[in-house]
Amino acid sequence: MRVQSVLFFIFIASTAFAAADSTTTSIATIQSDELSSRVVIADHKQVKRSLRRYIPGELDSANEEDRGALDKVDDVVTKLDDVAGKQKKLTPKWDALVKKNLEQLSTMGALAKKLSGKYEDAYKLSLPTLKQLDEIEKLRVNDIATYTKESGKSMRRVIEPFDGIKIAPKKFLESHVGRDLQRYDPVDGSRLLSASVVSRPKNQGGGDVLLISSSNPNKGDWLLPKGGWDKGEDVKRAAMREVIEEGGVNAQLLHGLGKSKFSEGDKKYTYYSYMMKSSTVYDDWAESARYRIWVSYDDAIALLAKRPHMVKVVENAKKIDGKVKAGKLPEADPKMRKFTLDL
Repeated sequence: MRVQSVLFFIFIASTAFAAADSTTTSIATIQSDELSSRVVIADHKQVKRSLRRYIPGELDSANEEDRGALDKVDDVVTKLDDVAGKQKKLTPKWDALVKKNLEQLSTMGALAKKLSGKYEDAYKLSLPTLKQLDEIEKLRVNDIATYTKESGKSMRRVIEPFDGIKIAPKKFLESHVGRDLQRYDPVDGSRLLSASVVSRPKNQGGGDVLLISSSNPNKGDWLLPKGGWDKGEDVKRAAMREVIEEGGVNAQLLHGLGKSKFSEGDKKYTYYSYMMKSSTVYDDWAESARYRIWVSYDDAIALLAKRPHMVKVVENAKKIDGKVKAGKLPEADPKMRKFTLDL
């Protein structure tokens, strides 16, 4: 909804310039029933322009609900005017910081507006995620209808070799495509699947969650790496295999995220979900025609909104991660260490 987008930008405008050191900057504290934040007073006219420029929809077509949100923008603008009249000076250091934040706000707004036609929640996403999506949409123009999942080879993009290229192990360079070996629950007949939330350490670029695109580049869907649990295959190793085949990542198991059941139409599924951490990110892998992005938990939840069963898996991973960071759980469950892939 446009209201949510407007409120998002009110939040950005009221917090982007929060000061960390009140002794070296000119700061005013604004308090009201709707807004309580510490705002660095800078070029408030530019802030006003930024607020209004990227509100989705036209003002003259706003419905009653939208106009209520736009009134909130006016409230913020008025407060900025009031504070600007009291504080006029900024040190060069903070002046540069304000300009940087304004540039980021402007970039976020422009990208969100550009991508909102394909991504309903574009205005909720962070700048790093928006930048990744923008680059991918440029690639998608040429990739639509080029790749299909008729065979493992057809999903593999042709990548010209380069110095330092990392290619997935040969045994994982063709994805599983047959369904004759798949498992089904003997009680409810649901298809048994693995699903994974894979994080990437900061020294590899960071990211709480690996998302991959649908095997059909025309769909524009984002998914967690998932796949069939074949007969004769351990589900944990199946999860690790799928992460390599679909996402091009060799990952270590950290924690189990439980079992969940869901239905799509008349089809039933059971997920066995796991939390993993990347050890190697390959440049060339079985399904390299897929796009992949590394995003925060919150951005993953927004992009998976149409797949509530995957949202629950990410939410569980976020809770586990919180316990790990709080020292309530080890980074990795010792029981998971024995599960590795023969590369």
